[in-house]
Amino acid sequence: MLRPYKRAELNFAEIREIGADGRNSKTHLVRDAQLGAEIVMKTIAKADLIDPAEFFDEAKHLYATAHQNVVQIHYACEDADSVYIAMPFYIRGSVKGLMAASRLTVREIIRLGCQLLCGVHNIHSKGLIHFDIKPDNVLLSKRSEALLSDFGLAKQMQLGFAQPNGFYLKMAPPEAVGGPPYDLRFDIYQIGLTLYRMINGNDEFYRQFAPFYDALGNIDRPALAAAITAGAFPDRQAFGEHVQVKLRRVVAKCLEPNPLDRYPSALAVANALAAIDECLDWRPVEDPVNKIWIKNENGTEKRFVVNSDGSTEFTTTALGGAARRKRDLCKARMTRREIEGTLKSN
Repeated sequence: MLRPYKRAELNFAEIREIGADGRNSKTHLVRDAQLGAEIVMKTIAKADLIDPAEFFDEAKHLYATAHQNVVQIHYACEDADSVYIAMPFYIRGSVKGLMAASRLTVREIIRLGCQLLCGVHNIHSKGLIHFDIKPDNVLLSKRSEALLSDFGLAKQMQLGFAQPNGFYLKMAPPEAVGGPPYDLRFDIYQIGLTLYRMINGNDEFYRQFAPFYDALGNIDRPALAAAITAGAFPDRQAFGEHVQVKLRRVVAKCLEPNPLDRYPSALAVANALAAIDECLDWRPVEDPVNKIWIKNENGTEKRFVVNSDGSTEFTTTALGGAARRKRDLCKARMTRREIEGTLKSN
């Protein structure tokens, strides 16, 4: 015979709040006295939850979808006002933080993207739609592997469809304009937009989003909805020359306005990403004037610059040596196709 046992005591000290865009809860790094460790504690006010039956939905989803590419859960509990979800503290942070430190190479994007897609495929196979995939919600393990996090909006599918309690407007797919219910291709769109941001950088993403704010800082929802539905946001042409056609096509297919034209599954996206084998290691360098890429091969740094006047400079620098110009690639002007070819063949 099972007897309910509800006596419990929370004993942790807050260290600092951990911020996240579009959050619907508070998350802190805390010192847990029982575990004797620093962990992450997500606090959800019960007043913000629609149905008491949903108090522990996020915790249940995390527990039910245990996977190497999904964040772990330590425990979940409650008091009179809040629900608490305890998770490991991932010291390496998120993909968003990684993007803030430097632009990513295509190889890094493919590796992290495929790991994320493994986690998404896992939750889809268990009947869940995440509804909140974005760089903030992709954490990094100690081995720098991608971990899908934040299941606050996740919902169980019924006959292949689900309806979230809300969504993050900047990552909303076109079908959000028409309203629920949605199928798993909602997540596929958000994967595509996450890859887009990883490729082009958050500065470019926010630059494209800026025109949708009015003078008071409010989002012009009708204008944004029209641009998303028309496939005009984000700009599908805004890729650097190092991004080869195969990768552009993968992202574009994820971002198709019509859900039926997208990849049918996370596994299909992962397979398409894994097939990309060109121009993997050039890293774009943020510069307000020129286009710059660098690559390291066996201790030798290659540097390719397209200046604002269209001229190009290509140099190689061996470890401890001086930069040497590659004269045939230092030209008064190159076309975009020539720049793409230079990056592809060097």
